[in-house]
Amino acid sequence: MDDESLADLMLGIEELKDSRPGYDQAQTYYDGKVPEVFVNARLRRALAAHRIDFDLNFAKTPVDAVTDRLEIAGITGADDEQTALISKIWQDNQLDLEMPDLFRRAGEYGDAYLMVLPVEDDQGNVVRVEMYYNSPQTVRVIYDEENPRRKAFTIKKWAEGKYQRAELYYDDHTERWTTSENSRGEQAGDWHHWPADAEDPESWSIEHDWNEQPVFHFRTDRPYGTPEHYGAYGPQNAITKLQATHMGTVDYQGAPQRYALTETSTTDTSDLEPGDWDDGDWPTNERGLGPSDSGEESSLKAGPGEMWLLRGYKAVGQFDAANPQVFLDPIMFNVRAMAQICTTPLHLFDPSGDQPTGQSVRAQDAPFTKKVGNRQLSYGATLREAVAFALRRLGVEDPVVTVHWRPAETVDDAEGWQTVQAKIAAGVPRRQALIEAGYRAEQVDAWLSGTDDAELQRRVDVLASLADSAQKLGAAAALGVITNEQVTALMTDAISDLEALAQAQEES
Repeated sequence: MDDESLADLMLGIEELKDSRPGYDQAQTYYDGKVPEVFVNARLRRALAAHRIDFDLNFAKTPVDAVTDRLEIAGITGADDEQTALISKIWQDNQLDLEMPDLFRRAGEYGDAYLMVLPVEDDQGNVVRVEMYYNSPQTVRVIYDEENPRRKAFTIKKWAEGKYQRAELYYDDHTERWTTSENSRGEQAGDWHHWPADAEDPESWSIEHDWNEQPVFHFRTDRPYGTPEHYGAYGPQNAITKLQATHMGTVDYQGAPQRYALTETSTTDTSDLEPGDWDDGDWPTNERGLGPSDSGEESSLKAGPGEMWLLRGYKAVGQFDAANPQVFLDPIMFNVRAMAQICTTPLHLFDPSGDQPTGQSVRAQDAPFTKKVGNRQLSYGATLREAVAFALRRLGVEDPVVTVHWRPAETVDDAEGWQTVQAKIAAGVPRRQALIEAGYRAEQVDAWLSGTDDAELQRRVDVLASLADSAQKLGAAAALGVITNEQVTALMTDAISDLEALAQAQEES
């Protein structure tokens, strides 16, 4: 087993090494720490030496926008006992804080891992389950090449002081590996068994009967995810360069660069000369004695009513500073490009601008809402597996877990509610209309658990209309326009249809 395990270990280390640059790049863009790309190497070194930056980070918006819409409404089991146990697991592990962070990391890196490990007492009984996030920079699931849905094994590698540590998770056991002191662990010979119990050399391999691995992979794609903001890298590079260059021109807006043209064969330009020395050339003011030469003051005074007489100059002027729109317009173009590429509504990048409302915002948000729905499906399936695994470790056989999400979008404007009202008036059951408006089924069921005043009024209106129709049909029969048999048939059919509709609405 050692040779196979060692081969898996080195394969896992190689996979982690190959994937690490992509994850580091995703983190750098999310944190807004990407340096400006300069053609001039000297300028790049100068800014780096002085740590000058003008961060304008739009790249994190596609990640945060999705994360903000991913809110778990609740997790339930097959019965009240299972649901109560899930609630205890949730509270013990502070998952109301852990899960939003995990969703954000999954969007930032494209991958995130949830470790689910049982904790045993001295008798070997599982007393609780620990659930916590692990970074894809240190953990990676290796999938079976023949069946990409099956986990072959999982590797977790980290540095601990002067040692490199690693664990391999299999369906039936866990292996612990370590290097010697100060070893980089790049060669197979660098790795040795790492017993969990120093007195038991065989405890480096811990067997179990779980028949699955305690690592659950949240991802934006399969087999491995792509960062939500991957498409923002290029636009963000352009924005960073435009912003830094723009900031370089700001000083010239307040203090434009000036010039003076001298007369031919004229050398007397003393009016513009403040003295013999530049400020930096003056001797330091030691012992309060002052500089040895303070220079001569310029004869030109700035102020209202002052008049400047310039000897030896035929013209003066100033260079116009760069137009800010030369930079701001391309920045906004790249923001729009970023929104399009990352399927993120433009109004989320600029909440202070003109905000779409009603049907307009729903139309613009439709692709983004669909993306959020896909994430709910993917993350929900993985979370369901993780919670079911935790329940099995606590002794629950064949657990059934359901993850309930808050809607990615709900109707909360007048125009939207007018549409809902029109649907109900046209005969769409109220339950269906409210679910289509983005409300959860259990929420709607609670609202419609009884016959409310609005429904009673609607039924009264239907009966009033039916009575009015019957009266008019009776008048038509009296005039001979229609027979009594036809009136009876029409009224019978209408009443039957109304009863069927009412029953359907009650059942829905």
